[in-house]
Amino acid sequence: MLRACLVAMAMAVCAPALVQANLALEGRALSGLHNSGPTVPPALVNDGDMTTWWGSNDPTPDPPKDIGIAWEQARSFSCVRVHFFSMGYVPASDGWAIQVMRDGVFSDLPATVDNPDCPRWTFRFPPVTAELVRLVVTAYAGSRPAVREFEVYEQSPPAPRLRRPALLDGAFWAFHYPHWAERWDDAALAAEVDHAHAIGLDTLILYTVSGGDGEWSTVMPDAPLPQMEAWAGRDPLKVILSRADALGMRAYIGDAPPTGYSLPGEEQAVMAESRERLDAYRSALLERYGAHPSLVGYYLNFELCPANFGNDPTVPAAQVQQLAALISGLRPDLEIVLPLGLYRWRDTPEDNWEFVGPEQLRAFWHPFIAAVPDVDVIMVIDGRGTGLSPLALTDLNQAAVRAVCDELGKTMWTDVECAVMGARGYYSFPIGRLAASMEVAAQHADRLVTFDYPNYLSPTNGREPSARLYEDYREYRNTLLGRW
Repeated sequence: MLRACLVAMAMAVCAPALVQANLALEGRALSGLHNSGPTVPPALVNDGDMTTWWGSNDPTPDPPKDIGIAWEQARSFSCVRVHFFSMGYVPASDGWAIQVMRDGVFSDLPATVDNPDCPRWTFRFPPVTAELVRLVVTAYAGSRPAVREFEVYEQSPPAPRLRRPALLDGAFWAFHYPHWAERWDDAALAAEVDHAHAIGLDTLILYTVSGGDGEWSTVMPDAPLPQMEAWAGRDPLKVILSRADALGMRAYIGDAPPTGYSLPGEEQAVMAESRERLDAYRSALLERYGAHPSLVGYYLNFELCPANFGNDPTVPAAQVQQLAALISGLRPDLEIVLPLGLYRWRDTPEDNWEFVGPEQLRAFWHPFIAAVPDVDVIMVIDGRGTGLSPLALTDLNQAAVRAVCDELGKTMWTDVECAVMGARGYYSFPIGRLAASMEVAAQHADRLVTFDYPNYLSPTNGREPSARLYEDYREYRNTLLGRW
């Protein structure tokens, strides 16, 4: 079953860009069950706008619920694609049916779902001609259904236009935690580089510092910052970079936010002292490891939330440019990467948080990116694992950032999160969810990396979901490469 799913996902990614009309745009959206009262209008599911959605709490949030499309004259089709709001609003695996109405009578179709591990479900069934098609939900995976768009196709949805294969080029390595020092000796750590290389993860983004507010520690020995106790007497960066050298890989190293703080308004003397210590560390870091052929770039570990700066990019952009100029001065050959998180937005501290959208991103990030000439790469964090940006919105948001990068001459990467992270827990994605995220990112980004390899993708970290994702991704990758 898994093999069939992997093949279907890979074939969908590699499919030619067929032009298929969405028949739902010619019909009328409706919700007919008594238990599916219109909390919001059904018409929002065929308005062509992924930022709107339908949901029903009337007369109760309990099932059954239904949503569908009706036409004045019967249409022929064999595919329905439903964009749910997010994974929290999809049906239970055995809690749905696709039904059609013919001559006033409803009947179930023998439908299958391509990839139920993502919030974009594609239902396929033998060709049928009917005046109405609907999704009936009788059981929930989480909450009652919420649907952004309900699409109907004669054959299949149009294939996405990809800039590049929907595959990962590399991964973050948050290996600095004490438990990884305990689990992996130097030989095992070097072997992890080989495992990553074996599935095409040839770019490594290495965290080297932990801490905050002036209390920093590092994996690097004999440094201007204290070495982490768990790594005492060891040099893991040398181990990783040496193995990356031998394999012809690309490595980026990073440390801490530009001034040592993620928020403005700290005491200037404290900020200056913290910056002085971190800058000395950065210089020592590049001096110690700069001769490694695999070292090609520097990662500015500054994931800022615009609302923390009053949605004014002036201060954080100046901080980033100051640090980028320092790195460029020390090593002009290094490519400098800055993350861009899709953090939630509010116009004022009194407003409610909302998902960030293209307009807000452009308003903040266009002047920000214009003010950081020494940054080479803008890396969008897709927000899928943290819940900051559902699949449909991260697509729109990545497109918006791509447009800004093109205007300002920056390369764009996407960090495709491969795990649930935050209040919902910490665990690796199933391959279907990761595949959907990679497909979106491949439409916009020049390179795809994931967060992160040691914790969520390693086959030897002792976590079964991580080992399973490693094997499933390898099979998915091999299948896709065979068809690309």
